[in-house]
Amino acid sequence: MIKSNPLILIILIGSIVYLSCSQDASQIEWKQVNSGTDAHLYGVHFVDAKLGWAVGTDGVVLSSKDGGKTWNGSDTKSITKDTFFTQVSFTTPNNGWLVGIGKVYYTGSGGNSWNVQHQLRVAGAKSPGILDLHFVNKTEGWAVGGIDPKGISTILHTQNGGGKWEKVMNPAEKHLWGVYFVNSDHGWVVGEEGVILHTKDGGKQWELQNSNAEQPLFAIHFADLMYGWVVGSNGLILHTADGGQTWERQQNPIKLSLRDIAFKNEKEGWAVGEEGSILHTTDGGTTWNQYASPTINNLQDIFLFKNSSWIVGEKGTILRSH
Repeated sequence: MIKSNPLILIILIGSIVYLSCSQDASQIEWKQVNSGTDAHLYGVHFVDAKLGWAVGTDGVVLSSKDGGKTWNGSDTKSITKDTFFTQVSFTTPNNGWLVGIGKVYYTGSGGNSWNVQHQLRVAGAKSPGILDLHFVNKTEGWAVGGIDPKGISTILHTQNGGGKWEKVMNPAEKHLWGVYFVNSDHGWVVGEEGVILHTKDGGKQWELQNSNAEQPLFAIHFADLMYGWVVGSNGLILHTADGGQTWERQQNPIKLSLRDIAFKNEKEGWAVGEEGSILHTTDGGTTWNQYASPTINNLQDIFLFKNSSWIVGEKGTILRSH
């Protein structure tokens, strides 16, 4: 008969319990919720853990007051059904913006009513699409999009909550898909043919950074002034640890296009894309793991707020995790 050592048993049991808890703590389950629409959703934003909005095709503007468990359509009488919204951003529960084809919409009533705040004027031609929107603080925001008939890429800037949007000159000459600012001075923009633009003086001057990529880049996110990530077509993920002076490719298990990326800090982040793809990393992207997804619909946008997260995509897809 082999005698058991009580001390060893206690250590083994404690280790098993610890490992089980650690594994459970790292597992985040994404659940699909009913959005009440079949419209393709392209943008999602929460101002806190409860109050959020999602936007997309057919003039759809959805809002949630319970952390994304339930969604309701907003009263958008001033918005035509053929409007295509690409992004939404709120800086307070009342003040928010939508962007779409050539227009910026604003609400000061939490979405009860919306009005056109700015419109791109292009003589004799269709207005370029505004494809992304990012506010640095309550009053300063940036929007980027397509090229105008003169071949100039669209970068818009406001310093007074949209009272005035100014078009900013830049050297891109390409469709721009994504924008992110760490603070009022330092920001990045990405777009077609591997374009990455960087400013360190609040948009007065822009410089091209070498992405070593030729495909479209759809989204960009920085955890701080140094650590940043970009996603693009064919599963491309780029990473910088020096503010964009150098960009390196990160390996991941898929080759499908990735449409958005977001990080909680310099280690933990998420990327989403085609066919319900969800990628997760806890080591800054050195390792990307494919996460279980409840949908095969294309996913377009992800938003993180503390321990809550939301994803939106085609055919009214909304995923949430808490």
